[in-house]
Amino acid sequence: MKTNFKPGFLLVLMLTSSILTVAGQPTVVLIPSESKIVISGTSNLHEWEEKLEKFDISMQIQPRGTNIGSIKNVSFSSKSAAVKSDNSIMTGKTHDALQVEKNPDIIFRSSEASVPDSQGSSIKGTLVGDIILNGVTRQIAISYTGVISGDRLEISGSQELNMTDYNIKPPTALMGTLKTGNKVTVTFSLRFRMG
Repeated sequence: MKTNFKPGFLLVLMLTSSILTVAGQPTVVLIPSESKIVISGTSNLHEWEEKLEKFDISMQIQPRGTNIGSIKNVSFSSKSAAVKSDNSIMTGKTHDALQVEKNPDIIFRSSEASVPDSQGSSIKGTLVGDIILNGVTRQIAISYTGVISGDRLEISGSQELNMTDYNIKPPTALMGTLKTGNKVTVTFSLRFRMG
C-alpha cells in the first residue's frame, strides 16, 4: 500500500507540536515604558549616570503553582549606541569607548535555567549566561529579585562590571583632567506582562 505523505502535512504537524510544547508556559512580554536600565560610575570629579534608551528582552517561565518554577531562554539585546546621558559630550565619549560602529550590539543569553527561591509572591535567584560587550564574550552571574502581582512580573537587580574586562578604555574628558573609574554598575528594573 502506497502512503501519500506530503511535505505540507509534515510542516503543519511540526508547527502544531511546537505550539503544544509551549502551550503550558505563559507568554512573557516586556513592558518598555515601565522598564529601565541605568549605568552608573564614578570619576575623579563626580559620579555619573547614563541610561539604556532602547532594549529588548525575551524569556520563558515555567510556572509552579501560583509562582515561578524556573526562568530560562533569557535573551537580551540592545544597540550600544542606545547608551546615552543628558550630556552630549559624555554620550559621545561613551560611544567612542564602546566602539559603537565596530561593535554595534550588546547581547546577553542565559546558558542555564534559573530556579528561583520563592516566598509568597516574591522570588529571588541568579541567572547565568554569556554577555557580548564591545566584541568580548564573558560569562556572568546576575542576581535578581522579583515580585508577581496579578499578570505582572517585576524583576530588578544590579550587576557590577569592569570596563577593562571588555577591552573598554575608561573615558576621559577635559584634556584628561576628568578620568572615569574602571567599575560601572548596571541597575535594572524590568516589568513584564504574563499571559
